[in-house]
Amino acid sequence: MKMSSWRFALVVATAVSLIGYPKPVSATTFNVTVGPNGNLVFDPASVTIQTGDQVKWTWNSGGHSTTSGSPGMPTGIWDSGIHNAGATFTRTFNSTGTFPYYCIPHSCCGMVGTVMVVNASPTPNPTPTPSATPPTTSILSNISTRSFVQTVDNVMIGGFIVQGTQPKRVIIRAIGPELTPFGVPNVLANPTLELHDGTGALIGSNDDWQTTIIGGIITQNQVQDIINSGHAPTDGRESAIIGTLPAGNYTAIVRGVSNTTGVALVEVYDLQ
Repeated sequence: MKMSSWRFALVVATAVSLIGYPKPVSATTFNVTVGPNGNLVFDPASVTIQTGDQVKWTWNSGGHSTTSGSPGMPTGIWDSGIHNAGATFTRTFNSTGTFPYYCIPHSCCGMVGTVMVVNASPTPNPTPTPSATPPTTSILSNISTRSFVQTVDNVMIGGFIVQGTQPKRVIIRAIGPELTPFGVPNVLANPTLELHDGTGALIGSNDDWQTTIIGGIITQNQVQDIINSGHAPTDGRESAIIGTLPAGNYTAIVRGVSNTTGVALVEVYDLQ
């Protein structure tokens, strides 16, 4: 199963001061909660660490694992085994790279995570700046992933996180035929789209964006809203959902109509 884990959030970047003498680098342990409050998620779903750092998974509910790889395709780098609440598992990462992982019993529910490891660098000593610099705000406006969609459990899963104190209005798209002009072979001819919340509950679905499926967060016809967003798919067989989502974890699942297979793209756009 192909998957990607996305962090979809407003990120506040504060201007840094001038660099002084370096401090020695020390290893850090990053904590990840497994199944917090019974939810089928890792919290946080994505961590960025430096070489030599550790990740410590702590089970808050039972029946979960942390296993390297993508659902259905373990890499064998690590496998904690399935544990109950109170268990812990720690791994030290000594090489750079992006390491996806998942929970074996709940891979179908989008219980996935990512560890990104970057090269360690000395921590600079800050030197006071002459005057205060106003903070800048960086906004992630679009995230996407492309993969080969198969059948049964081998569908495409994209997890993303909405952060902040205010709900965020987004459009989620499942794209297939639109990829053909870009030279992508074997595209998924008729992709369907499901949106699940952090508990795994289905909160919205679509099959052909010009036909709205009422239910969950979708309470009215969305066709005109999709057109007005500027992100309407170019092919009527592709799917789209608009939703105003509170902070939390979400999973987009892409399948092929009638168990068809092919390459597809799942995207999330910030409409605010």
